[in-house]
Amino acid sequence: MKRLDTTQNFKPFLDFVLSIREESSAGISLLRELAVLASDKGLLDGKLKRKIDRVYYRLCRIQEELGSLDFKKAKPGVSAEDYVFSRIDFSRYREITKTVFEHHFLEGLSDFPGSFYIKNFTLNKEKILSLINECYEKTNEMYQLKRDNPLILSVMRALEISLETSPLFTIEEMQRELDHLQGLVGANKKMPGAENLFSLLVLSLENVSITHKDETITKLFISDKGELAGIFHPGGKPWTRILIPENLNLSA
Repeated sequence: MKRLDTTQNFKPFLDFVLSIREESSAGISLLRELAVLASDKGLLDGKLKRKIDRVYYRLCRIQEELGSLDFKKAKPGVSAEDYVFSRIDFSRYREITKTVFEHHFLEGLSDFPGSFYIKNFTLNKEKILSLINECYEKTNEMYQLKRDNPLILSVMRALEISLETSPLFTIEEMQRELDHLQGLVGANKKMPGAENLFSLLVLSLENVSITHKDETITKLFISDKGELAGIFHPGGKPWTRILIPENLNLSA
């Protein structure tokens, strides 16, 4: 299905979203960013773009670590898992630049479902945020670790390299924004159904290209199963990641 075919039926709605004054669109930032993408009117540096950037960043870190492994140097009797762990450079979390810390570690907390934090740390997302704030202090353009312990190091590493992320966006997020939009325009304006709109917007992202800060390009596509996926190239190596799984795209 071509992008034109998926967008032509709801183009008036996309144009309507884009027509709303920017100062009034804080509560519909997701819809606005998707409307820009689907309408080929440029790319906002918004929530979705930053989330895709973080997927790429994590893949770069994984590729970097994989490239540094040489199992021939592992000592006799040491398991592959223990060797990999021994190669982890936890010192990188002692001082982190402001941009990386706030973008990747603070905003990046929202990339993972609540179950991720409970499963890995037996703490909810709010307590993980409190832990980070307690353990780091900002000094000029850096954040420095002031309280070093295994838990905070494990948290920071998981946020940096884990691929157990939530879908790029969900029907529930879209419904909240549609409800907000309804409040902006009044009850007499009919909004489209969230489930149908969700599927159309997912399909509209086919062939969208995302350019990262290092000029590497990620290409989005729709799989045969109706999943939204991206082909990333960390370190020049192709990685395909599912950004929205099949079961979320209910009408595809």
